[in-house]
Amino acid sequence: MNKFSLIIIYFISVISITAQNLDSLYNQFVKIKSHSVETIKYPLQQITGDDVPSKCGFGIINDVKLNFDRFNPKQREVLAGLLSRPQADTSFVTPSGKFRIHYKKSGFDAPGYSLSELAKAADSSYNYEVNILGYPPPPGDNGAGGDDKIDIYIGNLSAGLYGYTEMETELSPNVWTSFIVIDNDFSTHNTKGIDGARVTVAHEFHHAIQVGNYIYRSSDQYYHELTSSAMEEFVFDDINDYYFYIPSYVRNPQRPFSRNGSNDGYDLAVWNIFLKERFGFSILKRTWELMREKRALNAIADAIAEAGSLFKNEFSLFGQWLYFTGGRSVPNKYFKEAQNYPLIRPLMTSLFNKPQTIMNVASNPVSINYLVFTDQATRTDTFVAIVTNSDLTNGVSDIYKTLGFKYTLSNQSGNGFRKVIDGYYASLESDNSFLLSEMNIFNNSPVNDIVTNEINYAFPQPFRYSRNSYIFFPAGNTLAGFADLSIYSIDMDLVYNGELRIITSDKKVLMWDAIGNNGRKLSTGVYFYVIKNDNVTLKGKFVIYND
Repeated sequence: MNKFSLIIIYFISVISITAQNLDSLYNQFVKIKSHSVETIKYPLQQITGDDVPSKCGFGIINDVKLNFDRFNPKQREVLAGLLSRPQADTSFVTPSGKFRIHYKKSGFDAPGYSLSELAKAADSSYNYEVNILGYPPPPGDNGAGGDDKIDIYIGNLSAGLYGYTEMETELSPNVWTSFIVIDNDFSTHNTKGIDGARVTVAHEFHHAIQVGNYIYRSSDQYYHELTSSAMEEFVFDDINDYYFYIPSYVRNPQRPFSRNGSNDGYDLAVWNIFLKERFGFSILKRTWELMREKRALNAIADAIAEAGSLFKNEFSLFGQWLYFTGGRSVPNKYFKEAQNYPLIRPLMTSLFNKPQTIMNVASNPVSINYLVFTDQATRTDTFVAIVTNSDLTNGVSDIYKTLGFKYTLSNQSGNGFRKVIDGYYASLESDNSFLLSEMNIFNNSPVNDIVTNEINYAFPQPFRYSRNSYIFFPAGNTLAGFADLSIYSIDMDLVYNGELRIITSDKKVLMWDAIGNNGRKLSTGVYFYVIKNDNVTLKGKFVIYND
């Protein structure tokens, strides 16, 4: 990563924090750090609304650390005394020799669960995440905590908080040593006692891996938490703390996927579970490798592209998987634990008043919109349209920029309508329909594959090096596995020519990294493409911004 890239990443992080109330951040931090004194615990608030209480102090702790100089002098004086490791009078090393666990023998911070079982959980987390999944271990901390082992501190945390991972020393840009703090008894948590400790160790240990090898980015905090929450399920499959957070997402899947603050990512653990089922664990690790230089959504999309698919197709399929949960779950299909997940709450419901019923939607970037029509005559037949918005650009840069679309359901064919099943014809209209995908369900049975408009142009338009990693071109209806791509400048100079693999999902496309034959990025301007496969030649133009 070059110096300029590091400056950009830091700048993005600072901009994200600028939007927050520093006083609120300060108060949350002080509350978390109150484990050093007596903490009165209250039962964790039941998750009944759209937001969920924070279970991990990772983001708050490290946002304070990275923005320390922006607090007022009085606040900095208090913070300086709290940005330190917890106190402990006893410690021991786990059987693997990888962790040192610190605790107090008595008092408010004394452990209320088996320390030997905690040690086993820590070693199991290391074995699974490092030895099995292949993540690099966190870096050594140069003897802090007594030696170079991974330090876990046990303390009486504020109500509802499971734990946190605190960055300590920056070894190189965006690479930090860290230590872990977890609650001492989990008496007021959703998952209590040693089981609460087990999943928390798996969760926090991956945070240590993230900041020790990849990056900490405040503006992608939701993805930090999403990853660690899913890791709980991967390491300890029989403990399902993540169940308690899923309702927040399925009640409002039309909200932007990448929002920070209102969900903190705990309710999105199912996304990584979905990707693991689709592509295996390697795609999750690859995403973190790409995140060193890319925002989380762009890294996810690039990892999916490298695996031979498109983000918009996978996100649409994810929407279908989420529909078949609870009483609609199908054995041996979709999520393995789908029967334990809550049902999706649709964005809009309506009687299907023939001949046409229309729904107008302002969709958020990277969101899933469930539209449900119940036949007015039968009152039993139900038609579901799952319309996903895969606007990655605004999913990263402006989550409040909506894309409007009009969905029309008819019992008659007509111009612009496609037949779904007998008696049901659908039309999806939007100014940027390429960002939308649709799947349909009739009486709880899928009735088609992903529906998108067949492309005859390059996308994204325009292509920006600062935001995009690949540009996609139509490959046409061909059985060939490869096609020749030629790129010409406005002066008709050939800047790229090569044979590229055709990616097939809901349509056939070529994926190009926008690097010319000279090994360099192209200059800002208009370019022309020519694609040849079999006996077909496709032509078009596109714009590149070298920003």
